Amino acid sequence: MTRPSGQAPAATPHAVSRRLTTGVSVLTSAHGGSVHAATASTVAVLSQQPLTLAVSLRRNSVLAELATLSGYFVVNVLTSRQAVLADWFAFPRRPRGRAQFGPVDWRTDTATGIPVLTDHLALLTCRIVGRTAVGADDDLIIAEVTAAEAGRGNPLVNYDGRLLDPEFNAVVRRPGWRPRAHEPVLD
Repeated sequence: MTRPSGQAPAATPHAVSRRLTTGVSVLTSAHGGSVHAATASTVAVLSQQPLTLAVSLRRNSVLAELATLSGYFVVNVLTSRQAVLADWFAFPRRPRGRAQFGPVDWRTDTATGIPVLTDHLALLTCRIVGRTAVGADDDLIIAEVTAAEAGRGNPLVNYDGRLLDPEFNAVVRRPGWRPRAHEPVLD
């Protein structure tokens, strides 16, 4: 059977979900002298009051265990110039512990003892307030933001499995326009 002209090819739900554009961060945590970091593109704001985030972590991962034990983690939001850091902290054979921070500029957060990147788009220190199992091997971590720090730059984004530097071009908007029930919505 042929596909009508202009129709997209069939895709799996997983393949289609990769089209959700997300920011890229390095999550860090520490407990009892152990530290760990991991790249994540699963951070989302759940509530503004109080500012609450959610992040999906692989169950029983080093990062999930340290964050659970300490009760804290830090979201280091990456700039578009930091794709190499996203790759580094996603590399499974990088050194463990503090050695994984060897090639990057970092400092210790004085309130939590967690390593943070000195160059970042934003830092969000988070206190875990909930955790729930999701799927076969992930946990959804819910956390309130206890401290924040703004950096400079453009965000690094993940789209369809690729790390990208978005161009921020203004889009045309029609102030005050709302669709009426009988008016088709334009795409």
